[in-house]
Amino acid sequence: MKLDEIDTNILAALQADAGLSVAEVAEKVGLTASPCWRRIRNLEDTGIIRKRMAVLDHQKIGLNFEALVMVKIMPPSRENHQKFMDWVQDVPEVVTTVTITGGFDYVMHVMTPDMTAYNNFIGNRLLATGVVGENSSHVILKRVKDNNGVPLDHLLKGGRLHVEADF
Repeated sequence: MKLDEIDTNILAALQADAGLSVAEVAEKVGLTASPCWRRIRNLEDTGIIRKRMAVLDHQKIGLNFEALVMVKIMPPSRENHQKFMDWVQDVPEVVTTVTITGGFDYVMHVMTPDMTAYNNFIGNRLLATGVVGENSSHVILKRVKDNNGVPLDHLLKGGRLHVEADF
């Protein structure tokens, strides 16, 4: 799907605040509600907008410990990688998992209430998969930039977004 400037500005508005009504988005991008609603629907139908959600303050809900966990699968087999990828889907402490290059196979962003819960996660859950040969934890001390959106300026030819997103 080719995105025009209006589509891009709709995406920026919804990334900044997914709770905006169609009328509010329409006002921000210079449309009336009906064509704006059709464009949003099209962005959803094509999968560009995967879902809309609230971004929570993790500390205010008691998730005070975060770490990035590097994982190496051993022995490295298709079955073991699949077992790990299936396992990680059902683990609420794991916020994000990506496959990486280099000495490890995956990086997981893990959030728990405290260090004790994290230690239990590593010992009783991660290592219990039976496919993790090596792991390395990197505790997050402070978030320097916390961006929940994706960059959109590359979609505009020499232009800038008309809807300023605060992310």
